[in-house]
Amino acid sequence: MIETMSVRVIVREAGVSDSPTDLALLDDGERARAERKRQATPFVTGHALVRRVLGELLDRDPATLVFERRCTTCDSVKHGKPHLVDTPGWHFSLSYTPDVAVVAVAQGVEVGVDVEDLTDADFEGFAGATLARDEAPGFADLTGHDLLVARARVWARKEAVLKATGHGLVVDPSEVLVSGPLEPPALVDWRADEPRPSAISIADVALPAGDHRAAVAALTAEPLEVVVGPSVR
Repeated sequence: MIETMSVRVIVREAGVSDSPTDLALLDDGERARAERKRQATPFVTGHALVRRVLGELLDRDPATLVFERRCTTCDSVKHGKPHLVDTPGWHFSLSYTPDVAVVAVAQGVEVGVDVEDLTDADFEGFAGATLARDEAPGFADLTGHDLLVARARVWARKEAVLKATGHGLVVDPSEVLVSGPLEPPALVDWRADEPRPSAISIADVALPAGDHRAAVAALTAEPLEVVVGPSVR
């Protein structure tokens, strides 16, 4: 019998709150970025969460962690996916809404996480903005709350994929086709001009916040073992 290997992804969640303790964990650059945000509190909560989780996993002081950013598309260090400095092999991703922040961490593979509030999926042009034309029939028989859950689930899968690859908003979500909302998560097709990832796995994430849906993706062909830890504060 062939033993199936899996990639462990650690996921932690925190409720957004205005906390001086969170702000004190951030470095000068993060504080400056927070000041430029229209809503600074989710940014601060999220970045403090990243530091706490990585600090716990690496047994290091969260405030001493150093990050750098590099864009996958243009190689700029002024934006793009952040990475830890001097700590190779550890990868993380952050997503937040006005109410919830979620971080995913994996060792040895690039990872992406996305969390969506159901109310954010409640708009008329969702299909045109997010779905490929041949994905839309998968939502045809859904209405009300079930429709919002389906939209948020698929949207989170797409965004998790684009965060794992590092493309972010450079690639239109409608060019990344994932399995339908009632099917196990998977990448079905890649129609963007940018190169398709050679391997990627996706998993839905069950969060305590019932009005949100989340997903993780990692650049691996192995299945994901998602370990959702206790809420962090």
